[in-house]
Amino acid sequence: QFYEGRVREAVVSTQSTGVMSEKTGAPEPPPYSAEGAPQGYPPQQGYPPQQGYPPEQGYPPQQGYPPQQGYPPQQGYPPAQQYPPQQYPPQQYPPQQYPPAAGQNVVVVTQASGPPPQSNQILAWIACLCFCCPIGLAAVIKANRAESLIREGRMDEARREGEEAKKLAIISVIIGVVLAIGGGIYGGIIR
Repeated sequence: QFYEGRVREAVVSTQSTGVMSEKTGAPEPPPYSAEGAPQGYPPQQGYPPQQGYPPEQGYPPQQGYPPQQGYPPQQGYPPAQQYPPQQYPPQQYPPQQYPPAAGQNVVVVTQASGPPPQSNQILAWIACLCFCCPIGLAAVIKANRAESLIREGRMDEARREGEEAKKLAIISVIIGVVLAIGGGIYGGIIR
């Protein structure tokens, strides 16, 4: 029903104007005339003034701020004094001697001074990658263990692990060279 009523309105409006829209194909609305337009709302009156309050006068005009004086020019800083570098002699503290308590053993641990032991890590990696891989890998593992012991401060154990890494790396190089020479000789004989 609703749809039929709309169709009738469109047909009536098309019949009254007889103009169809070129863009949409729908009938155009009838032309607007000032006669049939609503007249609008009547002018509204303001609210009556409330009793007890003076009528508003508005705000007085604001005065501007006085012109600002700038800061006076600043003087530069005086040049910094140059102090001579101070040389302090290195201080050596004597070792502390405490008397042992009765019935207790005293263990004195001294840190060996000097450079830390070598871990031979570079030699181990070269032996692992270029010569005999299984023995070279064992050398790399020993060299890594020596590095971690050096970081922990256990220098004697690190020295032993570094020496074992060096021995394994040398064995790996010797085996790799022997295999290369043996393979070359064996390849020459077979030809």
